[in-house]
Amino acid sequence: MCVEIDSEVIYSNTDFPVSELINYIGDYFETDGKVHVYVQDYMTVLTQYDMNEKMKVYAIAGEYHGFWSQKNNLTTILILLLIDGIFCIGALLIISQIFTKRLIEHITNPLDALSEGAKRMKEGNFSEPVKYKGDIEFEYVCEAFNKMQEHIMEANAEKESYEKVRVEMVAGISHDLRTPLTAIRGTIKGLKDGVATTPELREKFLDTAYRRTIEMDRLLERLFYFSKLETGNMPLFFEKTEWSEYLEAYVKRYELLIENESIKIKMKDVKKGLFSNVDREQMKRILDNILENSKKYAETNKLEITINIFEEHAYVVLEISDNGCGVSEDKIPHIFEQFFRGDESRNIKEGNGLGLYIVKYLVNAMGGSVDAENSNGLTIRIRLPILDE
Repeated sequence: MCVEIDSEVIYSNTDFPVSELINYIGDYFETDGKVHVYVQDYMTVLTQYDMNEKMKVYAIAGEYHGFWSQKNNLTTILILLLIDGIFCIGALLIISQIFTKRLIEHITNPLDALSEGAKRMKEGNFSEPVKYKGDIEFEYVCEAFNKMQEHIMEANAEKESYEKVRVEMVAGISHDLRTPLTAIRGTIKGLKDGVATTPELREKFLDTAYRRTIEMDRLLERLFYFSKLETGNMPLFFEKTEWSEYLEAYVKRYELLIENESIKIKMKDVKKGLFSNVDREQMKRILDNILENSKKYAETNKLEITINIFEEHAYVVLEISDNGCGVSEDKIPHIFEQFFRGDESRNIKEGNGLGLYIVKYLVNAMGGSVDAENSNGLTIRIRLPILDE
């Protein structure tokens, strides 16, 4: 309760600053001399009664601190907003720093993995792959890097294998050349020293020297031929060829060359009227190489070679079989590879591992295919496209 005269408090039954309260709330009350009741959220009940124009009586029911809380609410809100703003800015800075760090790691981790992989490759280590699990795009990059590494490793292994075989081939060629050269030198020395005292013996010596020169010429020709294949300087001249006629002529010519050898060639079930477009001269080389391979590795006293030709779908199939010992099953897939020679025959037979490789190369160049299998000996099967009459 308080009494005010001429805006000056002359009585109050409370200790709080009533004048300030009256100044703040005075504008909200009517001054018509009547009693008014006002209910506000910071006062329970407020009544005002004007005794006259100068004297006013106020009765206030409520808590003073509630009024001050409302008065100071704006300042408090501003302070809280400022604190919240500072806190949010700090939180955003921390979050952005964490996000930036993770983003950098997200990019640098796969790059570091690729960098380590490149260092390993530089040191010659191609067997350890790049390990990375994360973003799918970077996983694709690392997977591509690993595939490239595998490809390089396979290429290096193939290169090493090729180089090893090449060295072995050079050693084999040296051996193959040395053998006939030694025979020729011994024959000439025998003739020079007068060992061949009869015409028959001299003829035998000369025949031996002649056959050895043929072997050398054949070997050198094959090496020269191989070099032409490797450099792509082997042109093919295709002609329409009827197979039965071509094979009969070939067998007759070849039999003249082996008439003094224990070799028998027979043609079986040769179908007439089958045509293909082939290079006849290179086809002769194919057959020569196959028959020579049988002569070297059949390991039989009486070699029998059977030639069979028939039609299979849109292909002419040419089979050349011998009655020899065949080839180990694990080596069958490799006999057409360049420089390949079976381990068992390597030490007892001259050879350079080029004959069947040349066969496969030429057959493929003519649009065909070739394979081999054991069937009471070795059977080599050539397939070439049929040419309509």
